[in-house]
Amino acid sequence: MIKKILFIIFFLSLSSCSSVSPGMHMKTKNDWNEGEYVYVNSIDQNILIEDISKLERNLNKNTLYRIGNGDQIAVTVWGLNDVFPTTNVNPDLNFRRVDSNGNIYFPYIGLMKALNKTQNELREDLTKELSKFFTDPQLDVKVGKFNSQKVYLLGEITTPIRIDITDVPLSLAQALGEAKGLRTETSSGSEVFIIRQSESLNGPRIFKANLSSPAGFLSAGNFYLIDNDIVYVNAKNTTRWNRVIAQFFPFSTFLNSIDNLTED
Repeated sequence: MIKKILFIIFFLSLSSCSSVSPGMHMKTKNDWNEGEYVYVNSIDQNILIEDISKLERNLNKNTLYRIGNGDQIAVTVWGLNDVFPTTNVNPDLNFRRVDSNGNIYFPYIGLMKALNKTQNELREDLTKELSKFFTDPQLDVKVGKFNSQKVYLLGEITTPIRIDITDVPLSLAQALGEAKGLRTETSSGSEVFIIRQSESLNGPRIFKANLSSPAGFLSAGNFYLIDNDIVYVNAKNTTRWNRVIAQFFPFSTFLNSIDNLTED
């Protein structure tokens, strides 16, 4: 798995050093000292590079985790041991996997939509439905296994990895810590990029972090990652990173390729 990911990183590195392919129309003066935009031909857009040190503090930290397809939900019903035993039961038996339609199955209720709900919202919905059969049911609902949301750390990272997003916010600094930091001999600490697929019609967003100074690490601790973020650390002496960014778009193709490799 790691070898295949490293192969992709090697391919991207070659792309950054090669000549521009026909039709890419990359701006020759668009390096990090001269401009704030990168042009990506595959989506025909100029994309603003946003410095995370200039963003609002704790960006995305307060975003509640919303359940996704593949997550496994643990549901415990208290006070109804004859129907829903809570002791001497394998914990995995309480897991309800969110199917491809975003539903879970629960006794007496049947299919219940879980997709995009918070854990509290799902608990309230299950409680309401069980109240039709039982008096004042008491439920505890939480995500037992997080499977639906991921971020990717690539480039000049000590250990390129994929990290699952949970209900505990994940900062850029924490993610880099899980990847054991940057490669000190080959990485450019001042060129750490976060590529984010926007939910709006304005296209993707690209953020830049400078980790070559203590202030940069402080900013990284206040910047929180979300589902499908790609953290890419540039190599030293690679000024034409905009040639590499084209490899990440469209997002769906790139992410599917990474997921298929990591599942082998």
